[in-house]
Amino acid sequence: LTGIMLLIGRFIIIRLAHVTLPVESWETSERAVYYAIIYLGILMAFFSMLRRYKAGILWSKSLTSRFVRKMSYLSHKQSFKGRLILSSILYAAVNAALVLLIRFVRERVYLDELVINLLTGAILFALVLFNLWVFYLLFRHAVEMDRFVDAVGRLSSGETSYKIDVSDLDPQEQALAEGLNNISAGLETALQEQVKSERLKADLITNVSHDIKTPLTSIINYVDLIKRENITDPKVRGYLEVLDQKSQRLKTLTEDLVEASKVSSGNVRLEMMPLNIVALVQQTDGEFEDRMEARHLELILHSPEEKLMVLADGRSLFRVLENVYNNVCKYALTGSRVYVDILREKASMPALQAAAEHTEDGAVTVADKAVFTIKNISASQLNVSPEELTERFVRGDVSRTTEGSGLGLSIAKSLTELMHGTFDIIIDGDLFKIRIAFDIYEEMPAPTEESEEATDE
Repeated sequence: LTGIMLLIGRFIIIRLAHVTLPVESWETSERAVYYAIIYLGILMAFFSMLRRYKAGILWSKSLTSRFVRKMSYLSHKQSFKGRLILSSILYAAVNAALVLLIRFVRERVYLDELVINLLTGAILFALVLFNLWVFYLLFRHAVEMDRFVDAVGRLSSGETSYKIDVSDLDPQEQALAEGLNNISAGLETALQEQVKSERLKADLITNVSHDIKTPLTSIINYVDLIKRENITDPKVRGYLEVLDQKSQRLKTLTEDLVEASKVSSGNVRLEMMPLNIVALVQQTDGEFEDRMEARHLELILHSPEEKLMVLADGRSLFRVLENVYNNVCKYALTGSRVYVDILREKASMPALQAAAEHTEDGAVTVADKAVFTIKNISASQLNVSPEELTERFVRGDVSRTTEGSGLGLSIAKSLTELMHGTFDIIIDGDLFKIRIAFDIYEEMPAPTEESEEATDE
């Protein structure tokens, strides 16, 4: 409206002034007309804004609001790429329009120098405000992207309960955030269902095993009582031996099943203490010597003379070794050799570098490893992966002609990891290798009298 009044003033009122007034009064009359028009325009704009403000429609009915709503509607229909292109065009157009307006005011508007400077300053101020507003939008978008990156990082690290606050996001970013929240909710639900399923499975195994164990104990006891009787019939004695063997095997399977359930759920009480793994392996070798000889297996042990101390639970570590040796006795090729090695492995450079990245000063010490390996040639072809062999109820003997529950290696791996060790299986053709590693436990030297005196000083 102010622009229309300026045009009318320039082409009509000033023309009339030129006709009715002498030449020497033209400049004064032109200034008076411009000032009057500007004053009236400002006055009319002020009262119009005041009226709209009182009616509560100052922003909603303005041309700027309509333009913003229209552009917002168009931008929401676009993809991220389309919004970027549209925003770039609008940004360049608004900046170009304001710069051209400044040039027009400076070159085409014939007003007092003070008025022109004020108009130029106002346009420059609007230009600065517009660019600050664009910077705010870009900064807000960057903050939203950081929130998305943080949310994805938390979800990938296992924090499935994390949710993004969508209340202050733009519609498209809000849709993206709601999608991430739905993924988070789905993962959380799946995790809870898995935990619930594992708990129910463990409870079922425990209850069923307990129900089986009671009558099984009675069967074993009655078999033992019958064996004490003077039975002369060899056929009956043979039946009795089979019954005794199968009941003992069923007892072992039941115990393995309960232990596997406890170990997989972490419901195992460990008493961690320093142990000499070299002595424990040598003891296990002695206990399995007869079984190895019965299978015509030659056991070859390479162990250091020094002690290799590890921090572990004695009963659980022996259980790990026992399961590993049992596996060799069952599945190794008859008449072959079994190699057992124990060694001290120095910390690798990648491990040192990885540990140094998590320290502020980069100074870090990584413990050496006590590594136990056992190698044998498999009697049957290994058509399963190492990962499958450590799953429950999976056996390398696909034909299942040997006795076993398929739980031994699974229990050994779970117990090793509970004691902060590593359990790896390597298969190379018919060569079967198990590698178990623990951090070397270094005992701190006791303080001497001289060091205590130096500390006191």
